[in-house]
Amino acid sequence: MEIFKKYEVNMDTLLIILIAIVFSALGQVALKNGMLHFGAVNDLSIQGIISMFLNPYVLGGLCLYGISTIFWLVALSQKDLSYVYPFVALTICLVLVFSKYFFNEQIGPYRFAGIIVIICGLALLIKSG
Repeated sequence: MEIFKKYEVNMDTLLIILIAIVFSALGQVALKNGMLHFGAVNDLSIQGIISMFLNPYVLGGLCLYGISTIFWLVALSQKDLSYVYPFVALTICLVLVFSKYFFNEQIGPYRFAGIIVIICGLALLIKSG
């Protein structure tokens, strides 16, 4: 893509960041699904915490976060933290979309506008190289 060549953005690094973001957002979906199956947390005893963490969806969500972390570390090894970190905001956008798809949550106009603002901000960030 011309915009990436013009601003010397490394597509490999962007792809690594995006993979990390997708795994992170999917981790959130898995964690939410696990907590829907687990129920409201009213017991913060050791046994209650262990039971919560042994929920298969919660374990899966933590594994997805682990995979995300591996890709995140690779991205951090290639670009400045001040460049990479703002992409975490893209996780917000994906989580909203996934929440609508997986949990039928409502995305109102203000949330949608927020997604647009985040994406515009990230476009400026990408241009900064």
